[in-house]
Amino acid sequence: MTTLLFSALLILLCIASAYFLFTIYAAWRFFRQPAFSASSSTLPPVSLFKPLKGATPELYGQLASFCRLDYPCFQILCGVRDPHDPAAVVVRQLQQDFPACDIRLITDIPSIGTNAKVSTLYRLAQVARYDVFVIGDGDVSVAPDYLQRLIPPLLNPRVGLVTCPYRGEVMTPFPACLESLMMNTSFAPQVLVASHVEKTTYAFGATMAVKRHCLDEMGGFLTLADYLADDYYLGHFVTQAGYEARIIPLVVETHPGVSTMSDLFHHQVRWARTQRLCRPVGYCSLLITHGTVWALLGLLCFWSSPLLHALALSALGLRLLSAGIVGGALLGSTLTRKTLWLVPLVDVILFVVWAVSLFGDTVRWGEQTFRVNQDGKMHSLTALPPVALSAPATSTTEQA
Repeated sequence: MTTLLFSALLILLCIASAYFLFTIYAAWRFFRQPAFSASSSTLPPVSLFKPLKGATPELYGQLASFCRLDYPCFQILCGVRDPHDPAAVVVRQLQQDFPACDIRLITDIPSIGTNAKVSTLYRLAQVARYDVFVIGDGDVSVAPDYLQRLIPPLLNPRVGLVTCPYRGEVMTPFPACLESLMMNTSFAPQVLVASHVEKTTYAFGATMAVKRHCLDEMGGFLTLADYLADDYYLGHFVTQAGYEARIIPLVVETHPGVSTMSDLFHHQVRWARTQRLCRPVGYCSLLITHGTVWALLGLLCFWSSPLLHALALSALGLRLLSAGIVGGALLGSTLTRKTLWLVPLVDVILFVVWAVSLFGDTVRWGEQTFRVNQDGKMHSLTALPPVALSAPATSTTEQA
């Protein structure tokens, strides 16, 4: 038994070390891609979708970054399900502070399924003025050239959807710092490796740009109404409809809002179970990426073996090198550079999450608990409001 464990750890450490090296290569290749560009006269007008719930102190600044975009023509559609939600107050303030920006607040949002975010997107699509939709989470901040870099690939008629990686930049509270580090040093490298070795058939919720007619051909947002991983399946169904999905070397910044270790754990388990259901083979293969755990286990169990010591320390060194180059240098995360010493702790937490998420089919999302089926659809284990497929007769929208 001891010999078997020793051999298994040697193999896992060798594979993990090779993986860490490959993440650096894949990320370097990804960010060397030539940027797409187009003249202002050829850039289509854009409807920006912002599904919102709740307001953090940073929300105003995050939304304001979209009001300062350097782009010929765009509108911002903010969907808030509860008219009394604090996010609505922030949007109204933006309307006052940026009168030249076309900002609309939509609060008459019917439920079309168990995914409340998709219900909001469904309603925003009904009132969108333009035929290119850019969907982004509320906690995302962008640079002024965001749309100028994101939209040009959609000028290719074969491309139906464009997405991009993201980085976390929250230092406090500590759980949010850990989640930011998880995004930058674990999730992002996985994404960049996947984009290098397989065809892109998915998207990331931080930023998704999609053409209206491509969305219509896949059945619209109604198709996504009951899926947990709406971003993944949006890319999946767009590519099934015959269009390409592209990941481009643009990085947006997000600020995760977890405040306790319990919130962090449940959030990560939701993401992990989502990945497991969407890509079961790929998720199981993540076993080889947990090199930090295999190194620590090897040092603990076989402390007297020079060979295992060398491989374990090598794997730990390559893990930190990968995190520093991919998360710190290429993603441009100052948080990663400052907190690189926390990467081993992050890796241990992620291994526990990975192991836990292999079993069970329930997730917590906000105040609700859902059971997720093998096809990726979910149903609530708590009472939901009645489903309505059409907007109320009386519209409640506010426009700047």
